[in-house]
Amino acid sequence: MGGKRRKRWVVPVVVAFLGFVVVMVGASAFFMFRWSSWERADFSEAEIAFAEARALSGGGTPYLTVSPDHEVQVHRELEGPAPVPLHALHLVAWDPGHERLLRVDYPFWFVRLKLSRAFNLGTLTSAFAQDWQHLDLKVAEDDLQRRGPGLILDVESTDGAHLLLWTE
Repeated sequence: MGGKRRKRWVVPVVVAFLGFVVVMVGASAFFMFRWSSWERADFSEAEIAFAEARALSGGGTPYLTVSPDHEVQVHRELEGPAPVPLHALHLVAWDPGHERLLRVDYPFWFVRLKLSRAFNLGTLTSAFAQDWQHLDLKVAEDDLQRRGPGLILDVESTDGAHLLLWTE
């Protein structure tokens, strides 16, 4: 009798957990679809998109630079003494093989949720470069806020793929 009583709570807990997972996956897919877009773009169209993105970011030295051997340098000299509230994180990426341009515009509250403690830009940059040995570059929300609005990353791979990330 005690075994049946203990097992009665298992089914509702498992159903609630699965329901939560389905809702979270659905919400993530909804937001990803809403905040991102793919469009066809040849090289010249991609160059225009990156020039516009650099202008919107304020240009200058990116907060993060990636050397040809995939070493990442964080330019701490670009950080201010106090955190600055940020409103959005933007990304433009071009895939030359498929001639597609990805645009992503995340509100910063969503970035805050995703960061928990640190946003793994190493995964983003390493996946982009197809370099699976440098997956541990973590940038905290505080780091981005001390950097303030501006260019975070502007990197191009040897095959011509390009990624630009900035905050406002």
